[in-house]
Amino acid sequence: MLKRKLVIPAILATIVAAPTYSSAATAEHSLPPAAGQTNSSHMSYSPGTHYEQSLKVLELYKEPEMELVTPGLKKDKWMTTNPDMMRYLQDIVDNNPSASMEIAGHSLEGVELPMLIFTTTSGKDSAEFKSKPTVWLQGHVHGNEPAGGESMLVMANELANGNLGKEVLDKINVVIYPRINPDGAEYFQRQTALPLDANRDHVKLELPETQAVHKGMNQFQPEVVVDAHEYGLSDSTFKQFGEQGSIKYHDILLLSGKNLNIPEQIRKQSDDLFGKNVFQALERTGYSSREYFTNSSKDGHVTLDEGGAEARIGRNANGLQPSFSFLVESRGIGIGKENFVRRVASQVETHSSILRTTAENAESVKKMVQDARDEIVEKGKTVSEKDTLILRSDRTEVKNQTLEVVDVATGTVKEIPVGYNSATNGIATLERVRPTAYILPPAYHHIADKLKIQGATVKKTKNAQELEVESYIVTDKKVDTSYYEGHMRANIEAQLSKKRVFFPAGSYVISMAQPTANLVALSLEPESVDSYVTFNFIPVNVKDEVPVYRYMKELDLVLE
Repeated sequence: MLKRKLVIPAILATIVAAPTYSSAATAEHSLPPAAGQTNSSHMSYSPGTHYEQSLKVLELYKEPEMELVTPGLKKDKWMTTNPDMMRYLQDIVDNNPSASMEIAGHSLEGVELPMLIFTTTSGKDSAEFKSKPTVWLQGHVHGNEPAGGESMLVMANELANGNLGKEVLDKINVVIYPRINPDGAEYFQRQTALPLDANRDHVKLELPETQAVHKGMNQFQPEVVVDAHEYGLSDSTFKQFGEQGSIKYHDILLLSGKNLNIPEQIRKQSDDLFGKNVFQALERTGYSSREYFTNSSKDGHVTLDEGGAEARIGRNANGLQPSFSFLVESRGIGIGKENFVRRVASQVETHSSILRTTAENAESVKKMVQDARDEIVEKGKTVSEKDTLILRSDRTEVKNQTLEVVDVATGTVKEIPVGYNSATNGIATLERVRPTAYILPPAYHHIADKLKIQGATVKKTKNAQELEVESYIVTDKKVDTSYYEGHMRANIEAQLSKKRVFFPAGSYVISMAQPTANLVALSLEPESVDSYVTFNFIPVNVKDEVPVYRYMKELDLVLE
């Protein structure tokens, strides 16, 4: 299903006034750019307000009635500051016995990264806690996407003080990680303070913000993960549609994990169970929605690409744990606080639907994820030519598709013809047989550390020994001509061969008989688009042997 219609129910007849800002609130976001931070004119997604919607367009997006409980929803505030957030969260914890707070880590600039745990059990280490599915909600990984973060604060209040907590907390646990990127939020920029994109860091794990998220997640091993973002509504793609062009329409864009190494049953039920319920809930409450896409235009022809399969993106990295993993994007980048209440409310409706679906299907959700994890463990114990890892994949074209957009001049919704490339129906373009383990020389501590942060178990050989393994020889290497997230990526081709290799004592062994094995493989297989070879953590040249070895027998090594 590729499109959803907007239905305005009677409840939306009650409208709150559009927010106005005091001079103090305006001053909050009028400071000059900070040293070393991104100049908005060089960003693909500009922060702040660089586009104002016409009155006719705004009529489509009436603000729903909503209790304005969070700091950023107050009419005299610009956005929720980091101190605002901490005071708000502490108040929730102080006044609710089901809530507790931990500091998962600190940002590049030393700001605390809080996470809230909501449970009716005696604690996260109890058998009762572990018997329930856990939903992990996270937001504000991009600092110029405030509605995602604000929706996390509203969700905390709904679980602590609203009916939602009463509905779901007897059956599920909920962890809320409201602000992954507090430095970016303070500067109102997409990137972290370095600046790097934290949502492209889930394999290379260079940023303390991303490391903290994964370390926190490792404590809970959630069955369901939600990552809240916003998307930009105005660009040149749709300029030829209408007298003044057209802009994007949908309140919410939703997408599940699409990496083809995410177990098929998890990918299928992500859409058939969770996604279906979200789209229905949004339609009932008057919000338009569809699957997340990026867009481009050439010679007047618009093409949509469904969100991709790269493991570096949180939606896929989380799905590879494996878990039910969702990207939620509201319509908001570049319009400041226009429609802010609506943007937050539509996110809250989405997150609430996912919580309710998990609670209503608690036993089956828990079992589906556990079965998927157990199956990966079993696959990793032996080698089968029929069991392959998909290192690269492509989208497939879906014909005769349309997209709803908003005509700027008339404020009306219309359908335009588009090309559509589907990641849901993606096809493998490079596969390798699954090994039982990867072995690395003992000097590669930095690689072992990254894998541990991903949630993998990493062990060492107790004795020096010679082993038969598969090794890679680099046959071709193409290096990017510009930096991508701080790296000139090395895209290599390599040939596999069997050989005997001497491994000193203390060599690292990563068994594939563990739930995170598919993410481990995408990190270590040198031809993977997100591998540690690609990002030069393991630098190689043509004719080099890659110091990542594939063990192809039942794992019987003596390990520490």
